[in-house]
Amino acid sequence: MFRLFLILFLCVVFSSCSSDDDSEALNEWFKDRGIVGSYRLQQVDIDLSVKSALPGANTPAFLVSSSAVLGNANGIEQSLYFGLVVSEPLASVWNLRADSIFYADFYSGNVPEEHKKIEARFYWLIEPKTEHDTTWLKFQENFTDSADISINAFSISLPEKFLKLKADTLRLLVGIKLLKNNTILRIAPPSIANIPGLLRVAQITKISDECEQCLHAGVRESLSVAFEIKPEDKIRIAGKPVVFAELILPKLNAATSELGRPVPVYVYSGNGSLEDYRVNTSYVNEHKHHPNLLFWEGDSLRLQVTQSLRNYVNAANSKILLEISLRLGTPMLIPDSPFFFNLRTSRVFSDRFAFASYDFSSALAEPVKLRLYLADFGDNK
Repeated sequence: MFRLFLILFLCVVFSSCSSDDDSEALNEWFKDRGIVGSYRLQQVDIDLSVKSALPGANTPAFLVSSSAVLGNANGIEQSLYFGLVVSEPLASVWNLRADSIFYADFYSGNVPEEHKKIEARFYWLIEPKTEHDTTWLKFQENFTDSADISINAFSISLPEKFLKLKADTLRLLVGIKLLKNNTILRIAPPSIANIPGLLRVAQITKISDECEQCLHAGVRESLSVAFEIKPEDKIRIAGKPVVFAELILPKLNAATSELGRPVPVYVYSGNGSLEDYRVNTSYVNEHKHHPNLLFWEGDSLRLQVTQSLRNYVNAANSKILLEISLRLGTPMLIPDSPFFFNLRTSRVFSDRFAFASYDFSSALAEPVKLRLYLADFGDNK
């Protein structure tokens, strides 16, 4: 089937770019080989029932490289862990650097009021030796002490108890988490210039809410959904050539993402391959929405599942379920965005996450519409 669609695609491209004589010769070539050069599209709508919808998260600690996040929003909690090796008195102040993508005016003295004083908790532990990164990232030891602190314009005054630690060489593990809800601090990767004795920094992301069919952006999470198709509908589409297929879900626009930016939903087929998610920016600018974007205009979410349906209709076992996985991506860049203004405007999506969550439970509670466009060759099969 792949060869057939490839040939048809090449036929369309060749026909649009060729002279009439060339197009006629190409059509004759297809005819001689029994290949149909054109076909009608047959639209088929099917109601699917959801067999299961299971979340899966993989959020281990990871070393900070390009950016770091501290705080919590929409059921997603971010903590930072610092590894230090210090052979001199501890510095009493840490000066973290604000991520300039979000805080361009920060260094000119224009500090937002909400960043002037944020309550946080400071944890620490003396480590017996310096471990390899992979071992250190497991964080098997519990913190031995803690104190509440304030973060003022990304500057941290360390607690007195911590500053009294003494040894010829201190190997320290320090953890910081914010105590204020719905607050996110985005920082540039800390360096030894900001924190004397700094060896490495890790970020730990945890999903703190208990929503079973929620999908969170900014974490390595997916929602695996299995659909059941009625026997009579299986017969209608069995072995048919699928030109295009999409799932149509009702969309709730009451929810907002942490940055207030549209976030795309990506679909992965049962074999793990990413379905086509290309975004036509001219369409977005004209219509002010896109079919696979959340937290924006539009009453429905339309997810392309063409590859998944092609695999399904060609499967030998007609009793299989249609299985896909959903993930949330990074926010879309749009002209009126107050964020990401110093990024290239030719880009479609940001490389920074918006920490958003979306509850799919109501959309999956009712039958989901599957719309297919099948190639109808008539008698010329």
